[in-house]
Amino acid sequence: MKPINIGVVGYGHFVRKVFLPEFSASPHVRIVGVCNRGEERRRQAAEDGYWTTGDLAQLVAIPELDAVYIGTANAAHKDQCIAAARAGKHVLCEKPLALSAGEVDEIVAATQAAGVITHINHGAPYTPAFELFQRLTRERCGRILHFWMRTSRAFGNWAHGARHWAVANPADSGGWTLHHMCHALDDACLLIGRQAVTAYHVEQKSTPDAPSEELVHCLITFDDGTTAMLSDGTSIGGFHDKGVIGVDGDLRQQADTLTVVTMGAPQKTGRPGILERKVETYKVENTGGEKATAIVAQVFAEAVRGGARRVISFEFVRDQYRILDALKRSSQTGEAIQIRSECS
Repeated sequence: MKPINIGVVGYGHFVRKVFLPEFSASPHVRIVGVCNRGEERRRQAAEDGYWTTGDLAQLVAIPELDAVYIGTANAAHKDQCIAAARAGKHVLCEKPLALSAGEVDEIVAATQAAGVITHINHGAPYTPAFELFQRLTRERCGRILHFWMRTSRAFGNWAHGARHWAVANPADSGGWTLHHMCHALDDACLLIGRQAVTAYHVEQKSTPDAPSEELVHCLITFDDGTTAMLSDGTSIGGFHDKGVIGVDGDLRQQADTLTVVTMGAPQKTGRPGILERKVETYKVENTGGEKATAIVAQVFAEAVRGGARRVISFEFVRDQYRILDALKRSSQTGEAIQIRSECS
């Protein structure tokens, strides 16, 4: 099918080295040009073969442009999303969408008024690994009692000299809670799909000198009693571990292995009430042969062309930012925060 024409806003390290190599290789999109205010990165984009500008208004004024991808600092997302929507362009924005729930409300109002397609770049839900995790949760676990997700990104910490951008620049990033906890929260909302009612949050630093938090841990409760325990951070060694405890079974993913444990027949010997367990394991590939970014390119292009809307829209994540706001308030007060936020 004919690719959609996209303009790229921002040309930092992540966009140039991580996002664009996979995104631009997709047959579903065509990069029309790059907008970056800083001259050095704009020059780099030109050397990489892109038409460039330092003026967003000039980019969105291109008649054949269908959409924009916004990959700038988090603090700039609100104004750029609104400007693109008012120009009639569909918007794919890097996570997090904005620095607060109030800013997200402004973005949603503008994109709804313009009638444009929106998508926030959470790639994990489109991977075969997540799809299998979601299916096994539904088919084997029954009603969810508890969901957990613990992630450590092996970047190193401030005490050992590591300088992750999100930690070093909290005014632009929103801090680690906003910059990275949004991934775990999105997974929880997709799986649980209930109204969040309370949030308790703790933030940690490896040293008092760190500009903002490096490790974040939260407990969220939902209106049916389900709980979610989420933890994210940057440390010396990396890992990813998530799972579900359900009424009918348990599910856990570690690295490339998913393990499902369900109930069996009562044991013939042993204490009364002890059941045999049925254990099944599945091997998964997080990419499934293609990067999540390439899947996002296809999903977004399909929606822009008028096809299936499998996007994670700005409207969908709006209430997630009310939860993120509550997490920040909880870390400041040391108390659980009462909320009423649809997590579905």
